Amino acid sequence: MSLHIDSIEPPRGREGQQWITISGELHTVTTVLWGDTELNENDWFEESYPDGHTELDVTVPAGEGTVHVVAVGDGERSNDMEFTYV
Repeated sequence: MSLHIDSIEPPRGREGQQWITISGELHTVTTVLWGDTELNENDWFEESYPDGHTELDVTVPAGEGTVHVVAVGDGERSNDMEFTYV
């Protein structure tokens, strides 16, 4: 299985907002690129499920506008999903 982001819920929010959920095949993720910000395993709470999907609950870092979110790990990069600051 390769890294893949299925969704970011909610896809809009404010800096500091908690419990934004990134869902997908994220079992090998070590870094999340949130626009220009690099998040690591200390920046999220991870939940893995028997069907193979993983959820990462993150707090929105500083930023503005619309940013691209990409998962990175084990030499792979996922697709990107957009998150919009309101």
